[in-house]
Amino acid sequence: MRRVYQEQLRKKRRRKFLLKLLAVTGVVFLFLGGVIYLLFFAGLLDVRTIDIKGAEVISSADLKTTAESWLKGGFWGLTRSRNLLFFSADDLAGELAGKFPRIDSVEVKKEFPHRLKINITERQSAGIWCFVADNRCFYFDKDGIAYAEAAQSSGFLILNVADYRGQAVALGSRVDSQGWIKNIITARELLLKTGISAAEFAIPSGSFDEFDAKTAEGWKIFFSNSTDITKQISSLAVLLRDKLPAEKRKGLEYFDLRIQDRIYYR
Repeated sequence: MRRVYQEQLRKKRRRKFLLKLLAVTGVVFLFLGGVIYLLFFAGLLDVRTIDIKGAEVISSADLKTTAESWLKGGFWGLTRSRNLLFFSADDLAGELAGKFPRIDSVEVKKEFPHRLKINITERQSAGIWCFVADNRCFYFDKDGIAYAEAAQSSGFLILNVADYRGQAVALGSRVDSQGWIKNIITARELLLKTGISAAEFAIPSGSFDEFDAKTAEGWKIFFSNSTDITKQISSLAVLLRDKLPAEKRKGLEYFDLRIQDRIYYR
């Protein structure tokens, strides 16, 4: 009898424990369900407004559409747009920068409870870089990023580079190494200060470190990336001022600055 009583007591305690466990589990699930509802379905922190500033050439409507499309993504049926807390502003910024090569920088700020602010800085053109073999030209910025297709251009108002080496790039990538870009931009700026206008810079086929500039006066200047471009142009300016003023340059073919501290001309 005693054993039967003890067994019944154990079963009773076990049922009591299970009932308590079920009750606690139910309360936990109800609490979690309430939290999930408040966070994702009650609309307390959902994205309702997207403000875009700084876009001049890029369409603000396209930026907004891209942002909204990204916000519709998520997991387990819970979209990012349902709660400002549960997505990365940096990830959205990266999505926009990857979609629009013209973007130089983008900042996404969350303004609770329902607003996103997107501040755009667009790339500024440093010139046009043409890949002759590929017959494609791109606007590029000071960092050398090809951010938009361009028509082939000529003249003195904008830096024009004709690249004959047979390589090609895609939008959003660098037209060449930073050294090439920096030296060509520097050469143009210093030549202008010297009073020399360059209609076009060219990188010859097979060139490893050399480029040239065709001037408005018809003669060329040969450069090498292995030299100090600033110092070479400074020496050229002195030579032109002291020995070769404008009236003496007729018939000249070129100035060769490819050897450091030397200038050859013909």
